[in-house]
Amino acid sequence: MKQLILFYFLMGTAILFSQNKFEGKIIDSKTKNPIEGTVIYFPDLNKTSISDYKGLFSMSASKKKILVEISIIGYESKILYLEENSFTTIELSEKNLELEEIIVTGNLNARKEKIPFAIETIKKEELFSSGKLSLAENLSKIVGVSFSSSGLASTKPVIRGLTNTNIVFLNNGIKAENFQFSSAHPFISDEFSARKIEVIKGPFSLIYGSDAVGGVINVISENPAPSKTLEANINSQYHSNTDGLVTNVGVKAGGEKWFGGINFTRKTHKDYEDGDEKQVDNSRFEDLNLGANAGYRTSFGNFSLSYDYSLPKYGLTNQKSVDFVNNDYRILRNWYQELENHLIISKSKIFIKNNIADIDFGFQKNRRVGVSDPSNTNPEMIFALMDLQTFSYNAKYSINKERNKLIVGFNGAAIENDSDDFYQNSNPMPDAKINDIGLFAVNDYQFNDNINLNAGIRYDSRTMESSPYQSAGLNKYTVDNKYNSFSGSIGSTYKVKNQLFKLNVSSGYRSPNISELSQNGIHSNRFERGDLNLQAQRNYQFDFNYHFHTKNFVFDFSPFYNNVNNYIYIVQTDVNAPFGGGKIWQYLQNDANLYGMEFSVDYHPVAWLGIHSNYTWTKGELKDGGYLTQIPQNRLVAELKFSKEKLAFLKQPYFVINYTNFQDQDKLGPFETFSNAYNLVDLNIGSEILMGKQKLNWYIAANNIFNEVYIDHLSAFKPLNLNNIGRNIVLGLNIPLTVGL
Repeated sequence: MKQLILFYFLMGTAILFSQNKFEGKIIDSKTKNPIEGTVIYFPDLNKTSISDYKGLFSMSASKKKILVEISIIGYESKILYLEENSFTTIELSEKNLELEEIIVTGNLNARKEKIPFAIETIKKEELFSSGKLSLAENLSKIVGVSFSSSGLASTKPVIRGLTNTNIVFLNNGIKAENFQFSSAHPFISDEFSARKIEVIKGPFSLIYGSDAVGGVINVISENPAPSKTLEANINSQYHSNTDGLVTNVGVKAGGEKWFGGINFTRKTHKDYEDGDEKQVDNSRFEDLNLGANAGYRTSFGNFSLSYDYSLPKYGLTNQKSVDFVNNDYRILRNWYQELENHLIISKSKIFIKNNIADIDFGFQKNRRVGVSDPSNTNPEMIFALMDLQTFSYNAKYSINKERNKLIVGFNGAAIENDSDDFYQNSNPMPDAKINDIGLFAVNDYQFNDNINLNAGIRYDSRTMESSPYQSAGLNKYTVDNKYNSFSGSIGSTYKVKNQLFKLNVSSGYRSPNISELSQNGIHSNRFERGDLNLQAQRNYQFDFNYHFHTKNFVFDFSPFYNNVNNYIYIVQTDVNAPFGGGKIWQYLQNDANLYGMEFSVDYHPVAWLGIHSNYTWTKGELKDGGYLTQIPQNRLVAELKFSKEKLAFLKQPYFVINYTNFQDQDKLGPFETFSNAYNLVDLNIGSEILMGKQKLNWYIAANNIFNEVYIDHLSAFKPLNLNNIGRNIVLGLNIPLTVGL
């Protein structure tokens, strides 16, 4: 109630402010000619303008100064402030490199060079054209990011050796809650409805809350359609290996004050074949995503409401399921998990002079059902059923000054899980209630054009309760715990001509999750046991980045060191399980160190040729001796990209050859086995063509072109001796449509 009173008070105050006009012109820095079709996005207004044939644009708002992002293919993006009732001429320079991307995260709207922590971005068009089968696999192209897998779609990102509840996943600004304590439970999101996805490497819990000790994945929704415009996007893919079909359709429209859109994505894949052309039974999956959003803008702020529905179904491949799975290689009838998810988000942004108040609410409902058919009288036997509901809230106030930006706020969540007692034998999470609340302050100060300082502090409190019940003769442990802690971060960027130095020191924490505390039974076809005495993790990370660039060359070097106290992990013991067969898998806790380094080089000897390479090296050790489990293989990437502005009737044609070498993993945790090196070669080709006035974008992605036979170290199929996917050729088509209203 207090938050609502504050909301309406601020809105009423903001209405009193007058409306100002912001105008400008976009021109080429060399020729001084106007640039038509430039996208001018106003993040605070959630509104887009397009420059006309004279390069002109305009916008109205109650603010005296307003932030804009300016981008167009072939030119370097810009981010800057416009002053009220003034005309600004903005010069754009041609861009030869795929370099700095504008970053919009935690309201720190800035170029990458101004942000001290490690952050990378993948755009929507890259998600399509790669031909990869999952969001986590797409994110793994980022240096320092890998992925674990329990099949084609049941994948989880791994950031510098950390995953699951060590990573915060944001969907349109709302922290996801969908049983992500296990690698078998992927984050749920329709990546094809996103504008871009940001990955923050390392602890950054200041704005996003606890649990971000490994990093943050931020799925940023699409911009609204420009005023008086109707836009549609049709995307389709065919995957040769799985006979897979992917269809995505998005429609959005915008008026002067209102905007809205709908989005639909459907994926369906058969069982995949490995490099020996052997079928991996029950690796099939299907996914349905529906989304809708609507909003209203005024001169004093804007409001939006969105709804997303997801219904993913993933086949379960294990020692039991392979004997009972049906022979219809596309339909899932038995041994699969269904993760139905509903997400409702309301977002409000209110202008108070040059300052901004953001108030967001989210409601999530996630229902996890496991279905099996172990050849008994019940052909649709449910083996797990859990219902998780989460109410989230975020509020922050941004105070903007000439060289200083202060953000203060609070956020939290009320989480409740209802596990059906009838299936208690294999429900890893009992009935539980969790309440989170956090307060934070972050300050970004620009000393001059070359030195930037970012610092912040946060306090979090979490209460956890669970209700015990019998599980095949064993009690689930009763949880009644409270955790609280401070977190902090301080970092700086220093620019010297064409060099950039970044240094960031941060601290984060996460409490044990309910499963780690209370589990005492079967989960993921193995017996897992928790520990009520687990303490909260506390980590301290040191990040350094050296960046050097010339007109045609870029070099980055980023070492990191992450000291994790009370690191929580699960290992297989040599103790026989009380039932279900196999050994007990026990949650343990020890101090650990994760450290490594990342190199990347981009070189364009000529405008049409790009040479890209990067290397990721990660190591995880226990302080008492030994190595951590599930540390990804080190990898080397080398890529050649040929691209032109125009080639005959083809616009923006490109041809990419990508070679990735995954090295031996011999630094093994308890009961892990050696993983051999392997090499993957991918090819990508595509362009834009015109059919009359209609644009068409086509692409072909050939992944694992030489049909390499391999098992990745992070594959859950490794104990079953099942290989990863073989050659997969993807044919894709994108049709963008725009109509004036």
